[in-house]
Amino acid sequence: MRVDHHACQRATTTAVTGLIIQIAIASTLLVFGLVASSTVFVFASLFAWVSTVIWLGLIVLFYQQKMQLLEVLEETELSGNDPSTFFDTSGDEIRPASARLNLLHRWVMPGLSLFVALALIAISYLLLTFLKDLNHQDDLSQTFILQTPYIGWALAVSMGFMLVNFIFSRFVSGMANVSAWSNLRGGSAWMVGNAIILLAISVGLFFRFFENDQVLLGVCWAIPIFMLAVSAEVCVNFLLNLYRPRIHGESPRPAFDSKTLSLFASPDSLVRSLNDAINYQFGFDITSSWGYQLLIRSVVWLVTLGAVVLLAMSAMVVVEPAEQAVRIRQGKIIGEVHKPGLMFKLPWPIESSITEDVSRIRELPLTFKWKEKRRVILWTDDLFKMAITKPKPFIVNDGEGTSLEPDNDILALVDIRAVLRYRIAEDGFYKWLRFGSDETERRSRLTYREMAIKAISQNAITSLFQKLQLENVIGSQRGDLSTMALELIQESLDEHNTGVEVVAIDLPMVAPSGEAAASFEEYSVAIQGEARLLSAAEGQANSLLTHTIGDSDLVDEVVTAVFDFNKSRDAWDILRRNKLSDETDLHQARQNMLLLQQEAIELINKGNGSAAAKIRNAKAERWATLMDTWSRASRVSGQMAAYKAAPELYMQRMYMSVLARRMPAIRKYVIGIDPARIHLDVELRSINPLLNFADALESDEEGTN
Repeated sequence: MRVDHHACQRATTTAVTGLIIQIAIASTLLVFGLVASSTVFVFASLFAWVSTVIWLGLIVLFYQQKMQLLEVLEETELSGNDPSTFFDTSGDEIRPASARLNLLHRWVMPGLSLFVALALIAISYLLLTFLKDLNHQDDLSQTFILQTPYIGWALAVSMGFMLVNFIFSRFVSGMANVSAWSNLRGGSAWMVGNAIILLAISVGLFFRFFENDQVLLGVCWAIPIFMLAVSAEVCVNFLLNLYRPRIHGESPRPAFDSKTLSLFASPDSLVRSLNDAINYQFGFDITSSWGYQLLIRSVVWLVTLGAVVLLAMSAMVVVEPAEQAVRIRQGKIIGEVHKPGLMFKLPWPIESSITEDVSRIRELPLTFKWKEKRRVILWTDDLFKMAITKPKPFIVNDGEGTSLEPDNDILALVDIRAVLRYRIAEDGFYKWLRFGSDETERRSRLTYREMAIKAISQNAITSLFQKLQLENVIGSQRGDLSTMALELIQESLDEHNTGVEVVAIDLPMVAPSGEAAASFEEYSVAIQGEARLLSAAEGQANSLLTHTIGDSDLVDEVVTAVFDFNKSRDAWDILRRNKLSDETDLHQARQNMLLLQQEAIELINKGNGSAAAKIRNAKAERWATLMDTWSRASRVSGQMAAYKAAPELYMQRMYMSVLARRMPAIRKYVIGIDPARIHLDVELRSINPLLNFADALESDEEGTN
């Protein structure tokens, strides 16, 4: 083909056409992605916008080549056949178009290639950062992948533009076979890149018809990775061009001309390259052998057989022991819930399956969440700094809360950290699926089902705490809150047919809200001190009662029996003091008292404690006292006969006995005559013991007894 300015003009026109098509595609993808809420279309439009820079560079390059050829043509016409003309002088001063073309090849095209590579790297970094924040803990920093509801329109746009890109890239790659148009390969390669991205989007949209959004999510991750791969190839081409020797008369290949993407623009050349590589490895033309040709002719049947096997395998689903599964056809549940075992369904994509582990315990925060895991939680902690989102306090009653008018009630606020632990009920999988979907709401990491469960649970907890008093919430009933909340939440979830079984409600923190928390520390310390004193008192009481009764199992029975006895004794005493009481009632009350007394004593003796020992000692002491008293009474009764026989003599005898018993160390004299006729002359000397009347009297008493 003759290479002249007309050929360059045609190449320039083709580049302008490619630029117009590229701008139209990039604009349509961006507008559709923003209007139809499709993140993947916005991602694809960014690559298309970068491709427009390639076509701009090719337009400038081919236009300058046309100007250079016109310059050569003018020089030839002016010089004619005279070899000694002024135009024999070489230099950029008289060939400005050639100088500008050299400038383009040396600086502009490499600079444009680096700009494209850096743009792809920057866009890829931003996209990967965006995708990395899909699971960010902070709701304000979290990002979301928007899935358009207009799947049909989205598929039509992606498939249509994919065909336009591929057909135009094939046309341009055919033109690039001409050496004068070889630089068109760069534009053709980037058109193929657009076609590859749109093909991947079409596949993801096709899967969305079967309620599968994961493929499109994978495409969102693949687009920035694809951009990084293309930018890496451009950078490698740039480095190689620095050291690659240049052949005179050959147009330099820009670094943005991707050889990898060019292979997809002309698949026939890829097949030829593979055949040449195979022949080179084996050392002969193996591609012309009958075995290779048979393999080529049978490849369609082999691929078909593999597809049939894959479809047959997709018709079987293995349900694990802890799982349950259902069949899904166009988003509708078909049949019953399948228990563990082998489940058969129609091949994909006609039917799919949903399998869930019903034994797995799921965790759902009902209030705020910590930025970092905390082992110790204090009431005085600054929750606004430590929590991801601002805590919303709950309302409780600060007073009795019994007034008829709510405005008269005294209310208080408490901060609560609540976590719901639940799992799918054993017979609730069908309700679980019908209750909500697994789609994630915008600006939230929770699915619609989890958001509904959270709302129901929060409503139940709010109603629970509104009925409680502050002193019970942070005091006496603190340990019962989890059980009360579990029962109320389970009841609320059952009313909405959620198919959820609540395993536990964790309340690791229940504290007064805001700055009031510091004022409650002393109150909490006082409550703990009170509980400690009560515990010590109860321990001492149990120890004392156990020591008193003996058997700890009989303490309650003995205390009850003693209480009943005291009560009956008081009743008998009231009747006894009342003069108008009936004798029959008084007798019956006394018999009842004695019966209860006997029962109490039997229980005390059964325990064999210190009380039983005291009762035994009291009985023994009573009998000893009675016997001593009885012996004295018997002795007095025995002396009555002697007194009656000789009263005077008995009295004198007893008088002498008392003197002898009470004053044993004093000498005593007995005079038997009238004292007026007695004159005593006492000598202080010992007398004969036989004349000691005291000893004689004592001997006589001992003999009588």
